Amino acid sequence: MSEQENFTIRRSRRAKRARIVVTAEKVELVAPVMMPEKLLRQFVANKQQWISETQKKIRKKTSASKLLFPKLYAQGSRLLYLDKYYALTLKFTAHKQIEFKFNQALLANIPKDFQQYDAKSLSDLLHAAYIDWLKQQALQKVMAAVDIYSPLYQLHAKSIRVRAQKSRWGSCGVHNDIYMNWLLILAPIEVLDYVVIHEICHIAQRNHSAKFWDLVALHCPSYKKHRLWLKQHGTNLILSL
Repeated sequence: MSEQENFTIRRSRRAKRARIVVTAEKVELVAPVMMPEKLLRQFVANKQQWISETQKKIRKKTSASKLLFPKLYAQGSRLLYLDKYYALTLKFTAHKQIEFKFNQALLANIPKDFQQYDAKSLSDLLHAAYIDWLKQQALQKVMAAVDIYSPLYQLHAKSIRVRAQKSRWGSCGVHNDIYMNWLLILAPIEVLDYVVIHEICHIAQRNHSAKFWDLVALHCPSYKKHRLWLKQHGTNLILSL
């Protein structure tokens, strides 16, 4: 491997063509053994804009992830839930698995056997359990909103599912299956409700016409405020995936 200006070159017998690997800290060019260095330099030069944009996205994602999820889950760690941060309380119990509870505070019940784990290993388990809990909470909140707003519109979804979506907050399929982004559980509850209303309205209006927005406004008069919140803060949520 040799240093080439602001990137490194790694020759590989398996490489059939040159490719660029970008991380937040470095740029690596994986190249065929016999490919001339002059061509490699030109290849990287032609990709400078893409490299710069990709690194910015990666750094932004890393920054957002650190902001939304703590580096180490421990007693007192601050966790985001419905647009507020709560100090985490850890409690070792007879539970067989980690269970999160919320009652104006966040509590994690942890099996006593886990006391033998080092801080990093326990933190990783807590992170995974927290994400699972957030997804469960998201589904519960979405279903509650659907129960409220569907009868008002007389628009009923075939199914409601919560999943990770990197480019959408919600979607309504051709068969009226509604999919919601679980990251909405980190937003204000009013924003989550707005997205539910938005997708329910798509059962009647498969577009974003004036009729669609009039329908949304019937039960969410402040929808523009919630759309603005998503525009201002939503990117950080999406990038945390």
